[in-house]
Amino acid sequence: MSDREKSTPSDDSPRWWELLYDDTVAELLMRRKKSSEVRATVDFLQEKLQIKPGDRVFDQCCGIGSLSIPLARAGLKIVGVDQARAYAEEAAGIASAEKLNATFLTADATEFVAVDQCDAGFNWNTSFGNGSDRENARMLDAAFRSLRPGGWFALDYQHIPRILIQFQKCMVNRLQDDRGETLLVRESFLDLANGHLKQVWTMCLPDGTRKVRPTCVRLYLPHELGNMLRAAGFTDITFYGDVNGEELNLHSPRCIVIARRPLS
Repeated sequence: MSDREKSTPSDDSPRWWELLYDDTVAELLMRRKKSSEVRATVDFLQEKLQIKPGDRVFDQCCGIGSLSIPLARAGLKIVGVDQARAYAEEAAGIASAEKLNATFLTADATEFVAVDQCDAGFNWNTSFGNGSDRENARMLDAAFRSLRPGGWFALDYQHIPRILIQFQKCMVNRLQDDRGETLLVRESFLDLANGHLKQVWTMCLPDGTRKVRPTCVRLYLPHELGNMLRAAGFTDITFYGDVNGEELNLHSPRCIVIARRPLS
């Protein structure tokens, strides 16, 4: 069975990610405006995953290919998967237009396993943690099985200790794009009893349209992420606080975990 055959949805009913991840969210939150940020992230991944041109890399939850496309331009062979069909198709369109060695598929990341094992993989921008503990564990297991023995994996996640220390119930941002200014309001709610960070994103678009999108992510502490990766079979686990390679501390902006599938 091919990758594409395995990625076919079982029905046409809307999933939660289809309601959340639309064109507006892609434009405002997923398109990386700063080339320096993209370059730093690509350099970090190339170094920590020990990848070089010609290597096959798995992008679990690829979105619109914000990182996979630059990696493909650098000579990597990309296999990307995302539950949001429009995002995977957009990334595939860019790859096709530029004749890049990159394949983007629509599939559930908790189930999708690359048919041809990859030299490395990554899951970026808090694409992990949006499901139940069981679903999240399945996602790490799928990443593990998508790698060849010895392959490295990077997991980028919210740094929960910093969020709790510096908790902000409401944040307001004004974002500019070709359409004009969008007012973005993010309201956050801590559900400590169940270990969830719930958020409501309200977007007031330049044309007067108002969109509201809810999100919910698990509050995994760094050691819990490490334990989940070990349970999936990963070893050689290292934590970083940002893409500059800084050591993880209480005030780090991100929690980035690098882990390896053992050679045997």
